[in-house]
Amino acid sequence: MSESNVHELLVRNPLFAGLPQTALDEVLLTSKLRMIPAKTVLYHQGDTPNELIALGKGIVKVWQMRNGGAIATIHVLGPGDLVGDIAVFRHVPLPATATAITDCILLSWAAARTHELIERYPTIGANALGYVSRRSEELAQRLCEMATERVEQRIARALLRLADQIGLAAPEGVEIGYPLSRQDIAEIVGTDLYVVSRVLHDWAERGVIVTGRLRVVLCDRQRIEQIATDGK
Repeated sequence: MSESNVHELLVRNPLFAGLPQTALDEVLLTSKLRMIPAKTVLYHQGDTPNELIALGKGIVKVWQMRNGGAIATIHVLGPGDLVGDIAVFRHVPLPATATAITDCILLSWAAARTHELIERYPTIGANALGYVSRRSEELAQRLCEMATERVEQRIARALLRLADQIGLAAPEGVEIGYPLSRQDIAEIVGTDLYVVSRVLHDWAERGVIVTGRLRVVLCDRQRIEQIATDGK
């Protein structure tokens, strides 16, 4: 990958928004670029955070193993997202495991270097606070949904979020931009595989979505938004 392409990935990351060119050049010089294949584990739950990762291309799933062996998907991250950010900023063990779902391009900085950049450029610190706050708000919203909403609403909201974040144009509508299984959806919304399969089958029969092996396409966004609102 050329230096100009790497620079473009850096500029698109919200952590570095508003930095002058000289600062971006310094940040770029201290970054590490790597390309990793799908299914690579970036880090494990409980690890010490050694680096801050900015996702340039690809999809990463952040998940936790709960008591009893159940898996909960915490985030599905796409280009422009940060990976391992809260643990690096707070100097705490990583609370979840991160796995590449597709081939990825990553930029990373050693944890110590990240803190030096934040001290040197207050804009980075302000951007980091805003980014972490938005992620925290999303998690709080999802917890509220799990406590108060029907499972159909939660599935609809999850698909809408994924479509907005990593959706791709398809002949039938907007396709979720990575191989999405029913089990993935169940982990995201906090339900079981049977319930997700039943709901998706019903929506497919009504023409709301198209499904296939590891494929979900939103055909009728307006209808899905209505389901997210009233569950029907």
